[in-house]
Amino acid sequence: MNTPTSRALAVELHPHSPAGWMATYYPMVETPAGRWAEVTWTLHQRLLPDPADVPGPARWLEVRSGDPTHPCYAQHRAWAGALAAGYAAALAAHDAEDLEQPLSAQDAERLREGTIVVPAGQLSEWVLDDLQEETAPSHG
Repeated sequence: MNTPTSRALAVELHPHSPAGWMATYYPMVETPAGRWAEVTWTLHQRLLPDPADVPGPARWLEVRSGDPTHPCYAQHRAWAGALAAGYAAALAAHDAEDLEQPLSAQDAERLREGTIVVPAGQLSEWVLDDLQEETAPSHG
């Protein structure tokens, strides 16, 4: 796995409360299998303003800009400003972590072994499965 090379970030949009949504930002990484979201490294979380039109179940998008008019926000115009601000904060967090002291080869290997990356297409399935498990009545 390589470290993130582009300025693209993966964003999970998910219900946070009955009336609110949350955006969680993750770095994108290049792997031999393609570009994936590294879901073990949460860069930033941001509460989103209540939209007039709730987008449905949890979903994922790839963002590339701190400009709310960028086309990556086209499907979420009501949240474009908040998503763009979240992108800037997440990118700043990512850059601050990247500037820290480089990892030793041994630490880097341990990090690789403990890192889980999943294709963005599978992320929504995982999130929906998790949400169903959380909302299912417990029997015990």
